[in-house]
Amino acid sequence: MSARGFSLVLGAAAGAFLAAGLIPLATAASARADGDDITPGVDTDFMSGPLQDFGLFTNQSFADPDDGEFVATVFQSEPLGFTDIVTSGADPSGGVGFDAAGIGVAGETVNTFIDPSDPALDSTFSLPFTDPLAELFTALLPLGF
Repeated sequence: MSARGFSLVLGAAAGAFLAAGLIPLATAASARADGDDITPGVDTDFMSGPLQDFGLFTNQSFADPDDGEFVATVFQSEPLGFTDIVTSGADPSGGVGFDAAGIGVAGETVNTFIDPSDPALDSTFSLPFTDPLAELFTALLPLGF
């Protein structure tokens, strides 16, 4: 199987896990901009987990409890050449990076798959629901999960 084919399969699998509810990445129905969240780099409660290396890909998770329990996770594979960004809620500080794909959308869970070597594989889909486990995700983040 080619690297592109494998990245498409991996992206579809990640989306399937999200749709099945196995990745707790959703937030309360509204996100808000707090006074300290106006510009990137100023958000004092923005949290990032450790970069976890799984060989073929890496994963890093983020949370911002003041912004409606915003949570995000980023899967990247240098060997396969893809980035998969899953956000839930919106974080106006943009602390995750990746421009609009890392900011998210208030009240939605969004999966953005990017393959710079083959833009035809790029895709975005959103789920119009929130997950009450976002607070648990945020609580576990400092513990390395």
